[in-house]
Amino acid sequence: MCALWSKNDDDEKRKKQIILDLLQDIRDQRAKLKLEFDEGVTSIKDLTGTLLEYDEGGLVVEVSSLKGATRAFDGVLLSCYFRVRDRETRGREQYLTFDTSVRSVTMRPSGMVHFSLAFPQNLKSAQLRRSVRVKVDARKVPELTLWPDFSGWQDMDKLTPVLSAEQMQSRQFKVDNFSANGLRLLVSSALMHTALPEPVKGTRYAVHFRAMAETGAGSSAFWVAAVLRNIFRDPQTSETALGFEFVAEGSMDEKLGMVWRPLKFDEVSGLGKFVFKWNLDLYREKGMGS
Repeated sequence: MCALWSKNDDDEKRKKQIILDLLQDIRDQRAKLKLEFDEGVTSIKDLTGTLLEYDEGGLVVEVSSLKGATRAFDGVLLSCYFRVRDRETRGREQYLTFDTSVRSVTMRPSGMVHFSLAFPQNLKSAQLRRSVRVKVDARKVPELTLWPDFSGWQDMDKLTPVLSAEQMQSRQFKVDNFSANGLRLLVSSALMHTALPEPVKGTRYAVHFRAMAETGAGSSAFWVAAVLRNIFRDPQTSETALGFEFVAEGSMDEKLGMVWRPLKFDEVSGLGKFVFKWNLDLYREKGMGS
């Protein structure tokens, strides 16, 4: 029994040391932490922080994008995503995530907001979550419109979409799969003939879609810039598969109109948790998980 307890204790120490080493890499490399909360905690989609201090008792993260401290975050669970250079392999980067909770939020005399976080209890690869492609249907993505690329203010009534939400509703095209950094559409031959008779790889489009974590729940809206990467015509199904890579995310500014900004951590803010949930649902539907 003593030997068993000793082995478990050693395992815990090794796990804690691995996390401490990663925290040191984050601080030394000044890697950004992407903070992701559950739905309903905050309306801000793009919260990032800088690790200032850490020890076995917890972490202190500076969140410059917040203008004030609030107790609404106290006790809330969150996931932290980050990218660091590998210590041993030159040129290799690791994409990782850990879960933690907010102990307190304070406003420093400098005007900066600091999050006190609990010490992480786990460490996982974020690569799988970001790159995994999940089959979806109208229950997951009830609406999608593909527009010609645009920015600034546009008269949307005069800007004709390449593929419209109405055409999706009438099943002239459908969303086949999604990841946090791309999607694939299946378009009927008839619609391809009129909407995209000569698709060109590398063409950039603006995409607006709504995503639902589960049936009956509220939906979240996304604007993304997507580049057409793959085109495959299937004569057996009379459909064309179009593969897109997300390269930017957009938001409407009161003065500037549509503004695009590069992706952080190579994924659309807030979309990863939908893909993760859809993937879990898929396994449960197949009876492969509890």
